Amino acid sequence: MTTPLTLTRSEDSQGRSLITAKGEIDLSNTGAFASALADVEGPLVVDLTGVTYVDSAGMSVLFAEAERLEIIVTPLLGPLLEISGITSMATIKGLE
Repeated sequence: MTTPLTLTRSEDSQGRSLITAKGEIDLSNTGAFASALADVEGPLVVDLTGVTYVDSAGMSVLFAEAERLEIIVTPLLGPLLEISGITSMATIKGLE
């Protein structure tokens, strides 16, 4: 069974490509998440403020694209990104 995840593509206020995710990112839906990120060329903003859970499969998708990502998180996901080490590879907003 696939865990509910909604992915919406738009542009942010600066005209950059933006993927907004809502739900949970886990092994059951990382294919859709990876495809959504891969479909965008160049720099990409990923808004995870509507995500309540990310497992290791979801983190692997973020790591694969990390060098071109700006990731927006909530205090819930911030520690996960810090511990994983992705903060040294991608721009992370929302850790303050």
